[in-house]
Amino acid sequence: MAVTTKKDLETLADTRLDDAALLFKGGRYSAAYYLAGYAVELGIKACIASVFRTHVIPDRAFVNAVYSHKLDDLLGLAGLKQQLQSDMSNDPALSAAWGVATKWNETSRYEMWDQFAAASMITAVGDHTHGVLQWLKKRW
Repeated sequence: MAVTTKKDLETLADTRLDDAALLFKGGRYSAAYYLAGYAVELGIKACIASVFRTHVIPDRAFVNAVYSHKLDDLLGLAGLKQQLQSDMSNDPALSAAWGVATKWNETSRYEMWDQFAAASMITAVGDHTHGVLQWLKKRW
């Protein structure tokens, strides 16, 4: 089994957002939506990787929970829920972006998404000032 490092997760988050933008340009809105949301999951997991301590066997329940795809649950595992709540109270655009991003889940890949939904997700995730991935990058 391959080891996924924190740096791998960071790179994958950026790559999946780039992939989403390319798919969007090609009119592949459903795939673009899904990959943009997946970038958030990967970004949160990069933050979670910082929680692990060297030379310590982590709690099994914690490790199992990391394999979730639920963004809000993952944010809690990263220890970032309170910080996000605080930052969203000071940044309504970030709050709106998180609201869009949390509509995503792993079963989004089985749904058809239109141009508007895909554009909204890509913007919510990728905005350089108020986007969810930008917020996560400051914490990984």
